[in-house]
Amino acid sequence: MSMYFPMFVDLSSKRVLFAGAGRIAARRIAAILDFAGSVTVIAPEADPSVQALADAGRITLHSRRFSEDDLDGADIVLAATGHAGTDIRIAGMCRRRGIPVNAACDRSLCDFFFPGIVKRDPLVIGVSSSGEDHELAARTTNYLKEMFEKKQDHD
Repeated sequence: MSMYFPMFVDLSSKRVLFAGAGRIAARRIAAILDFAGSVTVIAPEADPSVQALADAGRITLHSRRFSEDDLDGADIVLAATGHAGTDIRIAGMCRRRGIPVNAACDRSLCDFFFPGIVKRDPLVIGVSSSGEDHELAARTTNYLKEMFEKKQDHD
């Protein structure tokens, strides 16, 4: 198993592209909004929370199937279509173009992992299990969030 280096990256001027707008993508889209310069989502159907973000003008949503042309200008891609074959195809397109990609269907296709995020300005904590144990990462993220909420209540 490879260990992934925890690195914090400035995405404020980057175009983040999501292929897919289901439950997994919806969580990741909501988490990245405070960090990304622009978020574009390509999906034939969108989770209601993703549609609400589009309606509010916080993201750009294209309600259609993914096309390789969608990668033009993308700086980072998250493939979470709910169809393994599609995610694998998108990961291959990204690799050929040198675009970092995270494919929700298969950790071996990921150039990076999407961490659990805990924020308490100016502190940002990212939690990852290198794709090995999502439940452990989620429990740890929730523990840290609760710890900081308790701390904030005492301030």
